[in-house]
Amino acid sequence: MFRAKSTVHKNSISTAAGSLLMAALISLSFVLSACGKETQETTEDTRHTESIAQVGEVPEEFREIIAENRFRNVSVSSDRLVKVESIWFKDGQSKKSAVIIMDLYGEILASHIVECNAAYDISAVTLTDDGGFIFAFGYNDHYIPGRDQLETGYHSRIIKCDAEGQVLFDKKLESVKIGALGTCIEKDGVYYFFGENESKEILANFAGEDIYILAIDENGNEVNQRYIGGSSFDQIETVRETEDGFVLEVASQSTDGDFAESNEKYKRTYWRVVINDDLEIMEKEIVPDGFDHDFRRYVGVKNGEPLYDDDEMFSDFDGGWVREYIDYGDTYLIVSERITGQVEHQPPYVSSIWYYYEMVYSMYDKSGTLVFRASVDSSPDYSWYEEDGFLP
Repeated sequence: MFRAKSTVHKNSISTAAGSLLMAALISLSFVLSACGKETQETTEDTRHTESIAQVGEVPEEFREIIAENRFRNVSVSSDRLVKVESIWFKDGQSKKSAVIIMDLYGEILASHIVECNAAYDISAVTLTDDGGFIFAFGYNDHYIPGRDQLETGYHSRIIKCDAEGQVLFDKKLESVKIGALGTCIEKDGVYYFFGENESKEILANFAGEDIYILAIDENGNEVNQRYIGGSSFDQIETVRETEDGFVLEVASQSTDGDFAESNEKYKRTYWRVVINDDLEIMEKEIVPDGFDHDFRRYVGVKNGEPLYDDDEMFSDFDGGWVREYIDYGDTYLIVSERITGQVEHQPPYVSSIWYYYEMVYSMYDKSGTLVFRASVDSSPDYSWYEEDGFLP
């Protein structure tokens, strides 16, 4: 049974890998001339107009989904889809962040919008066994526009919603910095959050971060918490649930505390750490060669087990970078991104390349035969950036 239905997922790498891949596809480089003078810009457009070949006929139930690009940037659990969206308004000050829960055909089941002037970084979004969802978020009760955010203090909070998106509890954590909670696993009615946070000892020494684990119950009450690490940086690579605890894969630069045998001079040493449900360390060992799943992207669930973009079934896939795998029983859908070209802006001294791309939807039957393939142009509206003066 796939217990921890988290968009960050318990066998996942850091979310940085997925973010870097997306940034490589749609990142926009905004540059200014060295002296601030107006200069003549040379633009070379190398966009290819051809799209990936369309195959077969798209069934009625998928036509609207594909036309609306509804599966773009979703995360897949065994029975539901999750989309996290953040929107800045034109005034540059206000922001809304939304967690949207959908069924496997893209129909919205529940959603929750958080409005907070200075809050951001939704993380650890997890679909819960009661049909609802839980996630971590940032907040600042003392936000002052124009004042350094470090002075006013950004912290984490945890929001639990029911199946309709109504808030069951909203727990503020003034001792947990923003972004510190990266993964959540539900186990026996307890929500275990894993990430990195600054302990009191670390704050006193101005050093690094320790691994931080927080356990709360279904009412938002703290059950347990634990710091694991030393005086330098300690980071969770992955976390996996076991029958009576968890297995953590850890990268550490500490040479004291729980990782006294780590290398000196800021070299990372990798550890496999076993803890029980009470967060006590039961076993730990150095992994000399590190872990072999750096930059793996979780894309869905197959036969009850997590599936990654570098798994064998995708070795011959020709539709671009795999983003999601959605299982419908007799068929499965692979959602991928494919670069179709680029436009290069060349102001003096700087080259800025912007990528065009499309989302590709490929449906297969269980034998692996391609049933249909369709695509949607997902390129950003670069003319909007030109009109608003964001281009060099």
